[in-house]
Amino acid sequence: MVSQAEVAEINTYFQNRMAQSKKIWATRGPDARAAAMAKKASAAPTWRQMSGLRLMMHEVGHVGNRPFMVGFGLCAVGALWMQTKFTDEMKKDSLYWSTYHGGK
Repeated sequence: MVSQAEVAEINTYFQNRMAQSKKIWATRGPDARAAAMAKKASAAPTWRQMSGLRLMMHEVGHVGNRPFMVGFGLCAVGALWMQTKFTDEMKKDSLYWSTYHGGK
């Protein structure tokens, strides 16, 4: 037959399983979902909830992204510099500019 120790072990196992099941059941349903969303909304935003400049500034802060950000900055400065050097004479001689922007 089964000893008292084995019966106690089996009872403990089923009590633990029942506690886990009750915890899982408590997280289901519309009320629990609303409570979880309220808890998530009150917490600090993660990178997945950020967008635009806020996300970009968050990513700039990471050490691993610094080389990328330096390259991105250099490209942005280079593009801005080239745009400022694009004179009206160059625009007039440019096939692209005269085709798409010249009439405007």
